Amino acid sequence: MTALIRHSTDGFLSQVADSFSKACDSYFSAARLQQQVALDALTRLPSDQQGKLLDIGCGPGWIHPRFCHFSASFSAVDLSSGMLNKAAQQGLAENYIQANAASLPIPDCSIDKIFSSLMLQWCPAPDAVFAEVSRVLAPGGRVVMTTLLDGTLAELKQAFSNMDNRQHVNAFLGEQQVMAAALAATGMHWQFERRSYVLYYPDVQSLARELKALGANQVSERVRQGLTGKNYWRQLAEAYDTKRGLLGLPATYQVLIITGYKTNNE
Repeated sequence: MTALIRHSTDGFLSQVADSFSKACDSYFSAARLQQQVALDALTRLPSDQQGKLLDIGCGPGWIHPRFCHFSASFSAVDLSSGMLNKAAQQGLAENYIQANAASLPIPDCSIDKIFSSLMLQWCPAPDAVFAEVSRVLAPGGRVVMTTLLDGTLAELKQAFSNMDNRQHVNAFLGEQQVMAAALAATGMHWQFERRSYVLYYPDVQSLARELKALGANQVSERVRQGLTGKNYWRQLAEAYDTKRGLLGLPATYQVLIITGYKTNNE
């Protein structure tokens, strides 16, 4: 039986949850990067149709039909009630749980596999998330996570820097910072792989519309500062257009793919 379990959020996390809830209907059609990264990450899990899987940051659940190849059953967690409701419409998970990834309402050593793609970058305390991963995984359990890194949307950031000194693009942690947070978790063995994904757009407005459809443009108030007026957008377009190639305007996303397993001895 599918259950829908809700937990309250506050502060910055409430802002994150609200932002993605507003984007729950538009998210999938805009999630080109998210789909590429998640499908790449999923190949790192054993496709043995065994064990209990936990999807942390499930979003609208577009990948859930594939989980039948990787687990006997799965539960889905998301901070956003809108995203969770969207995923629950499929009714594929045993439980749909609205919760903070840094404080999972999951029993110790009860999960065999964890999947989490492009969720970690929105967590203020990644070390707490990795600690929770270690806590809920059973000995021998496997985990695959991905996160955005510093350097993401560098082209857009540079275009903005030609106009003012404001921080318009969300800041992400560097690779070494994320690795340090993971390595602080007890009882885990990790491997890390950095990859660059490049998407192309006909113009900067198309990139902005995609970010808005994903809910990623509203997570930080800083993103919206100064984004008004036709003249401003014209200047931004001119600054970004210096990066144009045969395929259009590039937007580079720096991604860390994190794979790990829990050792038998914590």
